[in-house]
Amino acid sequence: MKTYLSVCRKEMLLLVRDKAGLAMLFIMPVVLVVISSLMQESGWGELSKDPTVPLLFVNNDHDTLGTQILNGFMQSGSFEVIDSLDGKPLSDSSAREAVRKGAYTIAVVIPKGATSTLLANVRLAVAKTLAGFGMGDAALLQSLTLRDSVNVTIYFDPAVKRTFKNAVVGSVRENYYKFQGEWVFRSFNREMARQMPLYQPPKEFFSEALRFREEYPSYREVEVIPNSTQHNVPAWTIFAMFFIVIPLTQSLIQEREGGSLFRLLTMPVSYMTLLMGKVGVYLVVCLIQTVAMLAAGIWLLPLVGLPKLVLGNDLAAMLAMTLVVAMAAVGYGMMIGTISRTHQQAAAFGSISIIILAAMGGLWVPIYLMPSFMRSVSAISPLNWAIKGYYDIFLRGGGLAQIAPQVIKLLLFFISSVAVTAIYHSVKKPMNN
Repeated sequence: MKTYLSVCRKEMLLLVRDKAGLAMLFIMPVVLVVISSLMQESGWGELSKDPTVPLLFVNNDHDTLGTQILNGFMQSGSFEVIDSLDGKPLSDSSAREAVRKGAYTIAVVIPKGATSTLLANVRLAVAKTLAGFGMGDAALLQSLTLRDSVNVTIYFDPAVKRTFKNAVVGSVRENYYKFQGEWVFRSFNREMARQMPLYQPPKEFFSEALRFREEYPSYREVEVIPNSTQHNVPAWTIFAMFFIVIPLTQSLIQEREGGSLFRLLTMPVSYMTLLMGKVGVYLVVCLIQTVAMLAAGIWLLPLVGLPKLVLGNDLAAMLAMTLVVAMAAVGYGMMIGTISRTHQQAAAFGSISIIILAAMGGLWVPIYLMPSFMRSVSAISPLNWAIKGYYDIFLRGGGLAQIAPQVIKLLLFFISSVAVTAIYHSVKKPMNN
């Protein structure tokens, strides 16, 4: 233990003397998280809210059906209904031209007389049904004729996806069928009351028998909507921890090139003890980085108008997650530093590989915004396992049980890195690189 503590003290002294390295480890990540959060806040705010799509609406009906469909679009919250352009009411031709030019993606045109056509067809259907029971009015049945279907025209921009088209058409149909069902019930009750004076129609003609309830399962009672702070703070914390590959590899290579490693190995200390001393020191560095980044998310970011970081409810889970992420980062740095022969190799490969793993892992662009192929590839990045674990804690209120899969993956990554380092050392002595 005394030997190990002496190794840790030696590493700590080397680290403290490197002022530029300390700035890179502690100051740069805080600056990056503030800048990136400020840059992404407006766009991230739009992602966290339900998008509204501008919709041109031409109501030539000016009656119940047109009003019903218009109210359906407005109440959905997904559309910004526009009925005029340049101070002039929209017409079929002007709406079509606006979509053709690409100024708008969708326009809905309700034809003139849509309500009267629908009601006439409903009355005819009700009269024929009652006639089958011998209750119909022959004169009324003869006076009614089936009219053509109501043609609601929807103009779509050619670039609109099929799923969006289906959603809009489905919204129009839903409102139409609801209105049609209400009028069928009303017509039946009206005809029944006319032929049977003692019949008392119900007060409520039509009610929805099927309703949908939307829920977003979470470990919390209330779902926390992710924002730029809750993404960037853990993302840049992970990036900062893994970026210690630069000072860690420099320390390893400097010891080999300067001959100090050879002198240390002549003492009663093993190579793995020397490496574990570096692990202990840099684990402390990673923990300090995490505390600094969390403090920035809680106190610094609100000062510049950004949302405050909301931590999870399980401190033990957050500590466990931070510890295994730090172990994975240090293990990766040790492996790169042991395998690399020069400072240039270690700096180039270490920094570029971390940037690639960060991009793959969803630290810069959220996973759900990536194409399906990239979502599959991201699963191999240890930085993706780390961000998933922090999401489970910060956003879903998860504890140790929920982050266990990510913890196990990161521990296995650390063990694999240490194993590769030990095997490479046994095959090729590091001082002979």
